[in-house]
Amino acid sequence: MKVPGVFPAIVVVLVLCTLCAGCITPPKETHPGPLGPGGGEATPVPTESPTQKIMDTRYVTPATPFPTGTPVTTRPTSSPLPNFSVEPTVYKIIYLNTIDFTYSVSAYSTTVETPPLIIEICLVPKMVTRNIWYESRFTTREDVYTTQTYISPASYFEIRVRDKGTGEIVEKDGFGKTYSVDTRKMLQVRTSGEYLIEFSGNDIIATVQMRIPAPPGTNVTPVGTLACPS
Repeated sequence: MKVPGVFPAIVVVLVLCTLCAGCITPPKETHPGPLGPGGGEATPVPTESPTQKIMDTRYVTPATPFPTGTPVTTRPTSSPLPNFSVEPTVYKIIYLNTIDFTYSVSAYSTTVETPPLIIEICLVPKMVTRNIWYESRFTTREDVYTTQTYISPASYFEIRVRDKGTGEIVEKDGFGKTYSVDTRKMLQVRTSGEYLIEFSGNDIIATVQMRIPAPPGTNVTPVGTLACPS
């Protein structure tokens, strides 16, 4: 017995199945990545971003590289300084005299071209001796006599070095009064020029020596410091 309409229904179902099958997208084929050392897939390494460039031209500027093959110039090494031998200054005497002062004054002029002018003085003041008698307060003892020696109260000496043109005193020294009682004196005039040298004193004997550097090439007998008696 035939059932009407069954066969056409089967045909319709088959046609719909065929159409649905044609609309399905086949799966995409995946390609395997690079293999690692062990045969497995390697992990991709991220690419580093470029570092920012910094150049402060106040301190760094572009320059040409040092050429290779160019001989290097060595810096000169420091050499020891030469040993300069300092020749001792040779002095010559321009004045030497012994003066016995009794309220007297002496003056001399000189021109100093090669300073210093050295003035040395040895002084011998007049000594005063007196006997002093002491009366004993005890009748059983004799009176006492003693002798005292000292520098004369009137003894003094003064030296003044003046600028010859202006009269200004540039150096001075002395003995007694407002000066010390040192019997050795020395003055130095360290500036060239014309000078007036004055000596004055009383009850004193002064030995005065003045010396200056000898000019180069001059044959003179070197002189030293004036020796004063002790």
